Amino acid sequence: MKYFIHAVKFTSVSITGSACWLNCRFCRGRYLRHMTPLPRERVLEVLGELYEQGVRGVLVSGGFTRSGVLPVEEFIESLREAKRRYGFVFNIHPGLQRSREVLGRLREVVDVVDYEFTLSDYIAKYIRGLPFNTSVYSEVLELMVEEGLHVVPHLYLWHPGFTIEVFKKELKTVEDYGLEEATLLVYIPESKLVGEPPASILVENLREARRVFNGRLYLGCMRPHGVKRELDTVAVREGLVERVANPHPSLLNEDSELYDACCSIPGHLLENFRVKAARSHGNHSLKAESMGG
Repeated sequence: MKYFIHAVKFTSVSITGSACWLNCRFCRGRYLRHMTPLPRERVLEVLGELYEQGVRGVLVSGGFTRSGVLPVEEFIESLREAKRRYGFVFNIHPGLQRSREVLGRLREVVDVVDYEFTLSDYIAKYIRGLPFNTSVYSEVLELMVEEGLHVVPHLYLWHPGFTIEVFKKELKTVEDYGLEEATLLVYIPESKLVGEPPASILVENLREARRVFNGRLYLGCMRPHGVKRELDTVAVREGLVERVANPHPSLLNEDSELYDACCSIPGHLLENFRVKAARSHGNHSLKAESMGG
């Protein structure tokens, strides 16, 4: 099993700082506050500093426009230069980018696109507050595939408006576009009034995903801490997924195949992000130690 964490070699940047115009219900911009701000006029300076600190991979993210798009166009050339200078691996949260020109330019810079894909009105309209229906998600996915981007769709294994029928349709749509990977997320409720799902429900949904999807499944980093022990343990024990991001600590030992990177990074790029899980603090916990690169 391949496990993924963020420690030193991989980090996230926000090209909008803490600003987000979409201001979705589940985030309200709070996740952006944990990312390194990447001002347009300081892209090379900031990325150079991160490189000196040992960073070799960067998730390019940030706030979305009211149309659900990451405003990345004016950053592309600087990102291209940073890739030339430092050899960064880039992945990106582009949102619903519908410009073929922008997607084509991104193809030359980013190594993988982490694309939230949904056919659920609950996510698109209620949570995201988008002014159009879910068909746009399929249209954008098609554009990305046509433009030759390496796309890893991110689907919800559960959310408050979840139905298994829509979930299976999402998985089928991903396969219909010829994609062989999908990352599964678990919605983290924005309020204590909305309870976390029982881990048993998530396990059943994951088993169903494994039955209907013929490609590789990854358990992504978004999932409530309270479900991790049971969900992660079953996912690994039954071989339901090929990769797990931010695994429950009980799954890791010194022999674990561990990477300091996002779980969607292509296999041929993984070796530079390999780390070793080493005992620390009196042998009671694990930390990541570099294996070189």
